[in-house]
Amino acid sequence: MISRKARNRKKVISFAMRLVTLIKPGSLSYFQIRIMRLLVLFASFRRANVNNVVVKKISLEQLELYRIIPNKISDKLKILFFHGGGFFVGNFKIYRSYASFLAEILGREIIFVEYKLSPESRYPRQLEDAKKAYSFLLGKKEKSNIILAGDSAGGNLALALFLALKKEKSKKPKGIFCISPWVYPTAIMAEYPDSCCQSDVLIGPFIKRAKETGSGPLSYLYCNPSDHKNPFISPLFGDFKNSPPIMIQYTENEILSVQIGQFLKRLKKQRVKVVTKTWKDLWHDFQLETDLIETRRSFVLFKDFLDELCT
Repeated sequence: MISRKARNRKKVISFAMRLVTLIKPGSLSYFQIRIMRLLVLFASFRRANVNNVVVKKISLEQLELYRIIPNKISDKLKILFFHGGGFFVGNFKIYRSYASFLAEILGREIIFVEYKLSPESRYPRQLEDAKKAYSFLLGKKEKSNIILAGDSAGGNLALALFLALKKEKSKKPKGIFCISPWVYPTAIMAEYPDSCCQSDVLIGPFIKRAKETGSGPLSYLYCNPSDHKNPFISPLFGDFKNSPPIMIQYTENEILSVQIGQFLKRLKKQRVKVVTKTWKDLWHDFQLETDLIETRRSFVLFKDFLDELCT
């Protein structure tokens, strides 16, 4: 059973997300997108600040990175982190407390990538930003000590980045971990389970409304319909053979649970070393609620995964 705070938070999120029924997800105007970005930013202000880290900004050519350095560092592993938000919402201001808390629990430095958002910038700009960040972090090192990580759409980008590095025969990262990765954004709406629209209080209402209004794939802001099975857009179709170990955490009844389950089966067939944790009675990317005991437990599991990589 989840904590009382998580149960209460679930009710609050469910109430707030009813506002989604006022829009049509399949035909968002730029004005609506800007409003959604502001609302998500406003909601992030309630997250507690983390004081045991130092934040430094890095400006590359048309790309900004943020180094989040915890006071206590376990080793030289560096986490290259990509945020969620469907590729059209999210930035460091929204994720500062989240990423700082994660860095503190992991005991490792996080490099937060503020990649360009759609619809202003469409695929492959996001992947190009990811490659640029990885190249900068790798530098001239003979061996990579980089972990790719992300939540939701950011998990997608971490996985797609590995596929791009593999194709280009670049140095592989040491590992990958993801929270509820959106591995199949080009899926048609029928492939999202109706049964999860109620249980997933965060994005369930959004998907339900999209289905009711006859929306096409939710990736329309990000890429072209012709890119349906492009593995750099939908890692579900990618070849992960010879990848480093991967850890994925997701929720049993979240909207993305079916496609994540399909992805895990493909990874196992490709003989990839995969560690999974499936949570019950929670919702997509519940770790955004940094004050929940479940979030701390989730981040500790990622720490255990990284510690294992270093032994």
